[in-house]
Amino acid sequence: MHIPANKSREINTLEGTIWKYFLNSEVGISYQTLTMRSPLTGQHLNKETNEIYFIVKGTAKFIVGDKEYDVGEKDVVVVEAGIAHYIETGALTYLTVTRPDWKFEQYQHVD
Repeated sequence: MHIPANKSREINTLEGTIWKYFLNSEVGISYQTLTMRSPLTGQHLNKETNEIYFIVKGTAKFIVGDKEYDVGEKDVVVVEAGIAHYIETGALTYLTVTRPDWKFEQYQHVD
């Protein structure tokens, strides 16, 4: 399978940009950039989706549940479904693999 970049869906947010590639409902992949904390306030969690973050460029602090990780290039962070988390950064580029594929309906913002 090949998914050309021009077939991705570009999503611009306040925090950065997401390029979402559709594989199937079982797994998803996206290329993302952040220029600030995400989410801007509080935390978010995915009720159904597990996420694997692969850091391509930059540094960040990932807060996952009650753990804090300082991450940089080539690091991997795994966030299991149901765990609240957020990212603090000024510039970060990463790939996210999700299983099952991420969908907005299962997303929850936590204050």
